[in-house]
Amino acid sequence: MKQQRIISLDLIRTIAILLVIMQHAWTGLQLDEPSAGWGRFPYHALVVMGVPLFFMLSGALMLDARILPIRQFLGRRFKRLLLPYLLWSTVIYVLSAVMHKYPEVCSVSDALRCYIPYLLSGSINASYWYLFVLIGLYLLTPFLQRALSAPHARRLVEYALVLWGVWMLLRAYYPQFGSMHYYSASGFMYLGFFLAGHYCVKYLTDERRNRFVGTVGFLIAYALNVWGLSVGVNVSPVHAIAVVSLFLALRSLPLPHRMGAFVCSSGRYTYVIYFVHVPIVSLLCMLPVWSWCPVWLCPVVIMTISYVVSYLIAFCLDRLRFIPNSWVGI
Repeated sequence: MKQQRIISLDLIRTIAILLVIMQHAWTGLQLDEPSAGWGRFPYHALVVMGVPLFFMLSGALMLDARILPIRQFLGRRFKRLLLPYLLWSTVIYVLSAVMHKYPEVCSVSDALRCYIPYLLSGSINASYWYLFVLIGLYLLTPFLQRALSAPHARRLVEYALVLWGVWMLLRAYYPQFGSMHYYSASGFMYLGFFLAGHYCVKYLTDERRNRFVGTVGFLIAYALNVWGLSVGVNVSPVHAIAVVSLFLALRSLPLPHRMGAFVCSSGRYTYVIYFVHVPIVSLLCMLPVWSWCPVWLCPVVIMTISYVVSYLIAFCLDRLRFIPNSWVGI
């Protein structure tokens, strides 16, 4: 039986992957360097929303799903997550080794010796770090599901989100707050987005209000983000407001009927696009053909080309079926 698609969530998924691709194009062109000038700040404030949107989507879809035995839940989720990771990481590892991207890999024996350490450490492609954080959230999900099935679950989530907001404010003004030696606090930050996605979908159901509040909140928070980045102020709390506002606005955005099929297929292919777009973006960024294009427009052009090529790869894999869909991430 095919999984029923939720068009509004597939729209968010599509926007999120476009932002991720744009971020990699922006970085690949070195437009995040100070030499790029003031124009890097509007880009930065926008593209960094892609990954948090994905964590909000994961929370929205998983925390309110049917509660399964922990072993069954983890088995399903890890199969869905790890099989495509193994396949695409191996493909990219082989291509990178052939192109001499790894100084330590000079022979077939070196490639075999380094494969497992590179795979487990995320060294094959730094852009796949997202999966390791997601694995941690998967491990927590069965326990969160059971906690959120309690009678006062809404208050529990609201309390957790308030603590998350207070934590970000304190971290913004006092960076040492809650920090530990050899420990990165980013996992806790994404746990907040994970819970926020669940709360927005389950409890904020007035689409008209969500559209207004989300649009206004996004525009204000985005402008504040750009200003904060330009003057060197920590804007992480405002960044969180911008992400949640964008999620609410997109969640309640009415779509023309004709766009529904494309948005749903794009949602199905997002995982494949995430895996295959990185080498495409890298190749496009290395081509000496961008002098004709204004600097601010180059990441948009590369994003568009990379998305279309990645989508077509996913479409062909879906139609040809010479590799099972579960292996490639469809």
